[in-house]
Amino acid sequence: MKIYLSNDYFSDLLVRMAHHSTAIEGNTLTQGETKSILIDNYIPRAMNMRELNEVLNYKSYVNQMIDDLKHDVSINNEFIKSIHAILCNNAIDGVAGRFKTIPNLVIGADFTPTPPYLVPSALEDWRANLQYQIELAKNTDEIIESILRQHIQFEHIHPFSDGNGRVGRALIVYSCLQAHILPIVIPVNDKQRYINCLNTENMAEFMAFAKELQANELIRLQALANNNEHDLYIEVDL
Repeated sequence: MKIYLSNDYFSDLLVRMAHHSTAIEGNTLTQGETKSILIDNYIPRAMNMRELNEVLNYKSYVNQMIDDLKHDVSINNEFIKSIHAILCNNAIDGVAGRFKTIPNLVIGADFTPTPPYLVPSALEDWRANLQYQIELAKNTDEIIESILRQHIQFEHIHPFSDGNGRVGRALIVYSCLQAHILPIVIPVNDKQRYINCLNTENMAEFMAFAKELQANELIRLQALANNNEHDLYIEVDL
């Protein structure tokens, strides 16, 4: 059945995306403080400007995401750079919206990220593979698996000098909603489980984790249902 996504739901999604994704990267603002900033337009205490900007950027991003979803905007290199530009604005000096120009490493990883000169072509292959897998998917589980598998590959490419994790997680949410399925928001309290899925590439565990998160997402979505609807919906089996 179709469930339409309300304004209240998107406000809730905004706060959780902003808090959890930045907290995974080390931002110390609480979810309550993030809600105060993004929903109540009130800064509750003196805080680090970078941390403040990191969460403020999500208001711009979620507004853009909703518009992109309404127009079914396809993922491509410019789209990915635009996400980075919004999420890293005034948070990462001088590189927001630009692919890396110097080789980078992921600490402790057993792979070497894609070299800078190959990033554009690697991301084009990544996009084509994601689209192909979703088009061939026979059911929702296969769509979820495709999105998760490609998330791991995105982090292996590591196309930016910084901010790869938050862009990759934003792409998970966008890809899910574009496919009209429940979004997957990685909570900071499950950071270690998430990192383990990335490190081991254990798709069975990653799928189990994602399905748990989607079950919780459905509860929130239904609790926040109202008549103030966006022209967006997801398909769920109830």
